[in-house]
Amino acid sequence: MTSATVAATPARSLEALQAAFQDFVLDQPSDFAEAVAEGGRIGVERRLAIYHNAYRARLIEALRDGYGHTLAYLGDEAFDIAARAYVASHPSTHSNLRWFGAAFADWLFEACPNDPDIGELASLDAALRRAFDAADAPVLGLDELAALPAEDWARVGFEFQPGCRRLRLPHNTLAIWQAIDQDGTPPPATRLDQPTELLVWRRGLQPHFRSLGPLEAGAIDRLLTGDGFAATCAALVAEFPDASVVTEAGTLLRRWIEEEVLSGLVARA
Repeated sequence: MTSATVAATPARSLEALQAAFQDFVLDQPSDFAEAVAEGGRIGVERRLAIYHNAYRARLIEALRDGYGHTLAYLGDEAFDIAARAYVASHPSTHSNLRWFGAAFADWLFEACPNDPDIGELASLDAALRRAFDAADAPVLGLDELAALPAEDWARVGFEFQPGCRRLRLPHNTLAIWQAIDQDGTPPPATRLDQPTELLVWRRGLQPHFRSLGPLEAGAIDRLLTGDGFAATCAALVAEFPDASVVTEAGTLLRRWIEEEVLSGLVARA
């Protein structure tokens, strides 16, 4: 790659040149080209275009890395067209490239309103990547529950692992994701009679996801929004009058602990 020779003068300090270069790369008004020395086999405009294009190519590469199943579903050309449009409308605001593209799934819902399966697939890609990147946290164990005084159960709630996400997929997106993951041909996108409810989290160093039944989905949603365990059970009894909510809630709690979904106990009002 060629280099662009610039001159830092008392009137144009290195800091000012760096700011002007950043403005140029980000398509902001900039006179940086005036500071680039002429000469060589490649003109100033073409030399600067190398940096301008390389920056965007790096952002697109980050999207391709973070949304691998979406890339496979759309194909290289269609994905890159969408990625270029996203990059143009969503300049990076993070110093760490890892966090670029956080809004890509939401953008795809708006950009492809007739193909919501694309946005749903990107949402699953994003949730798995965020689970992988999430901060480490303690893992709640059964011994901590056993040590909880009986009177505290009326107010106890749970902290979930930082990487936990809840997704609702109205289309057969899970089947599409699984087909792509197994290098198979994804089925045609169809809308389901009932949305697929998913929980995404990280266990150890590995992201996981699994589908949820209606009662478990309702329980997790309430706990994630700050309800205590007792209040959650009471609400579920009213919502699922034919279910043995107390028994099922106990079974679910043990499963969450065994799957390392929970990170600790917290007092709730």
